[in-house]
Amino acid sequence: MNWPSVTQVINPYCDFSKIPPGVLLHASERGTEVHRLCLDIYAKGFPVFLSMPETQGYFDSFRRWFDKVVDTVIVTEERLTDLAFGYHGQIDLLVKSKHGEILLVDLKTPLIKAKQWQTQMAAYRHLVEKSEYPNPDRTGSLRLSPDGGIPTMDWYESHIEDFNIFLSCLNSYRYFKK
Repeated sequence: MNWPSVTQVINPYCDFSKIPPGVLLHASERGTEVHRLCLDIYAKGFPVFLSMPETQGYFDSFRRWFDKVVDTVIVTEERLTDLAFGYHGQIDLLVKSKHGEILLVDLKTPLIKAKQWQTQMAAYRHLVEKSEYPNPDRTGSLRLSPDGGIPTMDWYESHIEDFNIFLSCLNSYRYFKK
């Protein structure tokens, strides 16, 4: 079955029309590289070699947070599927913190918080809760600093309400994609 991803479901509600296509493409490539460095390499304990110099600050920002907060990596970049609701999504990072909490974290490179992230994280949280992984105690987006500074963590507490909004988006997506 060809089920939609969380990103496909919420994408119709993201307005990038005021951003030039070239800028969007470059930001996407940068975000992909930052995810690769942080999640596929550093979080797994491998040495990091930068291929895009402009990612240095984002990586340094992630490393500062990771080294201070993370005790154990449970999983990175894992695609999960909900068979009941019929969608899938790829979570960035599920960790046990040094304080013993299970944290579900999504990395972000934009400076400004986007409204759809809260809905996205509720959908990811639901996927984790239906998986074999431990349930998150907290769910949030980690906005990395381009200059290597301390990143901003946006925690999301309205999981049930936000997940219901996601389900409304999912139903609309299915209705209009028929």
